[in-house]
Amino acid sequence: MDVNQFSIAFRDNEIIQGVLKEIRRTVTKPWVIMEICGGQTHAIMHYGLDQLLPPEIELVHGPGCPVCVTSLELIDKALAIAARPDVIFCSYGDMLRVPGS
Repeated sequence: MDVNQFSIAFRDNEIIQGVLKEIRRTVTKPWVIMEICGGQTHAIMHYGLDQLLPPEIELVHGPGCPVCVTSLELIDKALAIAARPDVIFCSYGDMLRVPGS
C-alpha cells in the first residue's frame, strides 16, 4: 500500500469504525498510553482521535521527543561517555543526528 492509499484508508469512515470496534473489543480493562513526541500529541488532538477512543483508554502526554527536550549540556555528557573505549552507547535513532557543542 503506498502512502496515498494509506492516507485515504484512514479517512474512510467504514475502516475507522471497524478499527474502533476492534479497539473496544480488545480493551477489557483500563489502558494508559503515553505518546512520547509532541508530533504524536498534535496529530491525536488535531484529528480528534482522543475523542474516538473508549473511556478505558487514558492518553498521557509524554516527556517530548528526545531531540526536542534534551539539553546541549546533556548531549555533550553523552558524547563524552560514548567516546570511552569501554562503553557501548545506545541511543534513540533521531538523537544520533543531534550535534553537541
